[in-house]
Amino acid sequence: MLSKRDFLRAAGLTVASRVATRAFEPKESDRKVIVVTFGGGVRYAETFAPQGLVNIPRLARLKAEGHFYRDCRNLGVLSHFNSTASIVTGNWQRVDDFGFQPPASTTVFEAFRKERKAGAMDAWAICTNKSFASIGSAAGAGANVVLPKQLLIEAVKDVARRAGMGVADRENVQRRLESILQEGYEGVGWTIFKAGRQLDQRVRQTLTHALVEYIHGPEAPASGDELTFFIAREVMREFSPRLLLVNFWDMDVAHWGAYSLYLQAITRTDRLVGMLWNEVRENAKYRDKTTVLVLPELGRDGDMNTANGFLNHRSGDASCRNMWLLALGAGAEKGETERPVAHIDVAATVAELLGVKWASEGKALKEIA
Repeated sequence: MLSKRDFLRAAGLTVASRVATRAFEPKESDRKVIVVTFGGGVRYAETFAPQGLVNIPRLARLKAEGHFYRDCRNLGVLSHFNSTASIVTGNWQRVDDFGFQPPASTTVFEAFRKERKAGAMDAWAICTNKSFASIGSAAGAGANVVLPKQLLIEAVKDVARRAGMGVADRENVQRRLESILQEGYEGVGWTIFKAGRQLDQRVRQTLTHALVEYIHGPEAPASGDELTFFIAREVMREFSPRLLLVNFWDMDVAHWGAYSLYLQAITRTDRLVGMLWNEVRENAKYRDKTTVLVLPELGRDGDMNTANGFLNHRSGDASCRNMWLLALGAGAEKGETERPVAHIDVAATVAELLGVKWASEGKALKEIA
């Protein structure tokens, strides 16, 4: 039986076998960068507004340790794939939002891999949103994209076939795992790509086997984002990539119209971001050399013209576009910035931190060095 670390090690070796031999081994003193998105969309009103702080106790405390940008704007298409693609390319994107097209311009993953001659294990994207299979690359070698919920679809089948489980036990486990797949707006049947689109057959099988073991353990996930956190943490421990995108997305449950579930998802994401930050501080390969950038990919509609504005995110009002950005860790000056910055500034900042020459619409944030 493979341990969780064994499966990730095996998976990594399989991925690495499909690319050129690693030509650049980063020094331990080199900067690492983690970008964390509050995917699915969240408003100021439920986060850093005075009445929203109760939903984000960990980020509220961490704010004093980092640099807070009060006005980080999404001026692009207010949809999930385009918003996150703008964050990782430094250019506003207008592509198919269901993941059938990759970003229209070079991602920072590709620029980093090419210029620093970094290997496949140095860039990863762990995405709760199942349509993000193409987020790691516009044209060439970019990030390894892992879609934990997609892999869980196959794990559910394996769990149901597990020997030694009674019929009632199998049915209970299958119902619990399928509830994870169906949470949020996407549902099980919404734009599901074959897991092998980015990961080859051996990697898919290895990951699926490990997930079967994981969901029977003490850390069994209760949501897609908890599953994403587990994978991200294990990737950090096994491969210590220099560039990592973690896409949380449970908050998109807001589309179902249940405000309480939306708030629960915000608090869960806050907890997971806090746990990820703890991993950065406790992991010797990340401690004191890692910059963490946390921001919503977009907001949600305001309540000015509707009783339930939190349901959607297409109005283009300030509640959708004007977000925040929190920088933690290495190079982040303590304090706050009032001037407007933009989502596309994130990729430019990441590139500068990693020593990558970059030409994009975005500008590197001067408060992070």
